[in-house]
Amino acid sequence: MNPVHGGEGSGTALRIQEHTSMTQDREEGTKSLVTGGEASADVLMTQLCPLRLEEVVTKNALHDGLPEHCTAQATSEGEERCVSGEENPSEACGTIVQDVGEKEDKVQPALEMVALNDWNKLKELGKDVSGPGQKTNSLHSQKLMIVKQIVKHIKSLPQDSLDSHSSAVRCQGMQLITDCSKAKPPLEGKEKLDVVIVCVASIFALPSIEALQRQEGHKVNVKDLYNQTVAALEVMLRALLSEKPNPAELQNFLDHLAPWMTSEKAHERARAVRTSVCLLQAAAESPKFCMSHKFPRLGLLIGRLALRVGDPEKEIGHQAMEGLYFLYSLMWCQKEPERKMGSVTAVLHQMLQKILGIYEPTRTCENISEIVKRFGQFLSPDQMADLLLTAVESLKEASESTIEASKTILNVILEKYKQKIQMEVPKIVDRIHSELSAIHHSHARQVVMMALCLLARAFMEEVSTALLKCPLPLDSCVVKTVKTLLLKMGCHYEFTAVEKEGGWELLTSSEEHHRGVGLLARAMVHYSCCQLWRILYLLVPFLERGDKQHKLTAMAFFVELLHMPQAKRLPEKYSVLRLLKGLTDPDPVIRALCVKGLITMADWPGKEIKVLVPAMINSLCGVDGRLVVEALADVKKILRGLDVASYVGCITSLLRLLFDDERVSVRSAAISLFGKMVKKVKKTQGLMKEEDVLDSLIPLLLHLQEGNPDMAEKCKNALDECSRLLEWRLPKQVGNGKAWHNHQEDVDEICQYLVKKHQENVQRFLFQSQCYLSSTQPSLRRAAAMFIGFLVMHMDSMMRMKDLDIISNALAGLLHDPEASVCIFAAQAHDRVLAVYWKLKYGLVEQHKVNSDSAEKHHSPPNHPATEGTSSRLCNAINLWKLAAKH
Repeated sequence: MNPVHGGEGSGTALRIQEHTSMTQDREEGTKSLVTGGEASADVLMTQLCPLRLEEVVTKNALHDGLPEHCTAQATSEGEERCVSGEENPSEACGTIVQDVGEKEDKVQPALEMVALNDWNKLKELGKDVSGPGQKTNSLHSQKLMIVKQIVKHIKSLPQDSLDSHSSAVRCQGMQLITDCSKAKPPLEGKEKLDVVIVCVASIFALPSIEALQRQEGHKVNVKDLYNQTVAALEVMLRALLSEKPNPAELQNFLDHLAPWMTSEKAHERARAVRTSVCLLQAAAESPKFCMSHKFPRLGLLIGRLALRVGDPEKEIGHQAMEGLYFLYSLMWCQKEPERKMGSVTAVLHQMLQKILGIYEPTRTCENISEIVKRFGQFLSPDQMADLLLTAVESLKEASESTIEASKTILNVILEKYKQKIQMEVPKIVDRIHSELSAIHHSHARQVVMMALCLLARAFMEEVSTALLKCPLPLDSCVVKTVKTLLLKMGCHYEFTAVEKEGGWELLTSSEEHHRGVGLLARAMVHYSCCQLWRILYLLVPFLERGDKQHKLTAMAFFVELLHMPQAKRLPEKYSVLRLLKGLTDPDPVIRALCVKGLITMADWPGKEIKVLVPAMINSLCGVDGRLVVEALADVKKILRGLDVASYVGCITSLLRLLFDDERVSVRSAAISLFGKMVKKVKKTQGLMKEEDVLDSLIPLLLHLQEGNPDMAEKCKNALDECSRLLEWRLPKQVGNGKAWHNHQEDVDEICQYLVKKHQENVQRFLFQSQCYLSSTQPSLRRAAAMFIGFLVMHMDSMMRMKDLDIISNALAGLLHDPEASVCIFAAQAHDRVLAVYWKLKYGLVEQHKVNSDSAEKHHSPPNHPATEGTSSRLCNAINLWKLAAKH
């Protein structure tokens, strides 16, 4: 068996030979290297082959048969010297003899890599050739060069196998770095970081010992090789820690091990935990370890180890518990300076077991609970928050054991130490939100929600503020959080109301988010949620601060909370003036919300909202119709204090523009609001001009024919209120709900009534109805054509030839409408118009004198295409003319 493998013949197969001439050559080469002579380090490494294999060979024999998880006892003395800072000069300097045989070619690159003279000799030679400052700079420069070359070679080794060659390279390289650590100044920054990262990854990333052994078969004792390599790593890390023995440096080392502690592979977690414990033990037992400064992230250290106490692998749990004993002893010494750092004796170990408990594989949650309680006394608020967030972050793991461990940590903190984290709540909520999307396990998500709810119960103000700062629109994770919060707060009615109206989906939509917020707020106001008054005062600062989306969310919630009685206590600068300022906001949604809020305050005592009506309506110009009707939903409130007709007129004019919106919901809402406004107005008040009411009649009459029962009901109600205000008695056919295309006699009766009773307004009605011939809705085009045909027929003597030309051309454009029913009724209306045209042309009826001013007022620019159409139209016209001539 190859001696490097740790076989029985290792003591005889590998011999260290002394070569006087080679030693002299090495001394000359080293001196040249230090003094800056021609011989470079690369030349020196090629020419010289000093080895530090004596210690490796010794460890081969001592490690043979040791279990993987045990710390290498063969190097315990050397490790103690490293951590304590004592120099341990290398004594081995030789070469490999021919006994290595066929392995010589594979081992030779490793020899070249570590072909350096004894480090102490290098320092001694340096004393003879330079001054103190020059010597230090030169030594440090050579030290960095050596370390970089070692790291480069170790990084190039394969990470899917372990043989005697790669083990020797790793061991020798790390042992040389250990020797280098004794030279001042110590490694710093990136150089030290590279050493730790590369060496740790080179070993931890190896497959498990069992898998490695299967690869190598019986040729190599992989377990021995691995133990030797790990021992070299731990000695090196202890030595590097001894350069700066303080909590910050220890934390840096442990942070580089942290990613491996959460690996899905048990052997990687085991390696990371074992090495972490090794470093903690080194710190706890080193008299020179300085605890005058605190651990910068103590909460993270406790969290990582506590979570591993709950690891499904018992050996990992046991090792993690040992690490916590050492960490607790460090904190103990810091809290009680009279306690001296030193060896963790059996008595001290028993005392630590009594304080933190003995590891019990079947009761790990109890272990973890006690750990958090005991360490809690040492933690500052930010460290406690780090511990909590470490538990939350671990929930991304799918392991049930990790989830239970995390749940235990969270429960203890939120029950026993919640007051300690009050100032850290915003940070905690923000981090929880950022982690939610990566937590997929249902049980883990439940744990997160539980933690958030406990936080909300204790710190509603802080949690609400933090949630408002979350990026918007809310993702499904945060929406689920809000759901859970409502249920935990006992807001079951609110939850049901929001769900029934599809509010949760609205919250996740970028376009509808503010509506979801408003729906949630309305539900909470309606059911008198106990926390609303606190939320109201929290929202005020957000109306001015934050980005566009956060201001929008705050405004949507704030406006709904103005319905609360407590809102009337708000100072005017936080209510009226804040909303008045919002009327000029570039965001139309903000403007609409501000109008809605001001209308809500219209009946507040001492608030003069009515004078703001023009500004409110002006702010809604050009705003989407849906936003307008939402903003004016409670517009009837504002009528109670208005005494100027122009105020009401500007509102009704805005609503009339929405009668023809393409969205049925907007049309319906606008017509409904218009009807409610008219209902509140008494004729004696003079709040609405007659023209405003007259301009609404034809749109309402035609929209009755949409075929939508709800729309028809709203139009009928509005028409009833208009006729009341005008003191008209519309025929019963207006509101009977029958479709004109099945009951043409109804539209005939209505038109006859208008011409007979309100002749002075029929020109207005005629020109209004023509606009609907180009409507996007077939039902409105059809109704308009029928209305025009019958109205012209009854107006015959009142019509002018010029007007008939325009109407005839407009109806002719519908003869090829894609909707068949439109074509049919447009043709019928066209024939009625032509009949009137021919009557007037041939003097069969006496044309009435029409007020030219009134006609011109409503007349479109003349356009005179030929009135003669198809032969069928001419025939119909001639027949009508002959029939009239007989009489």
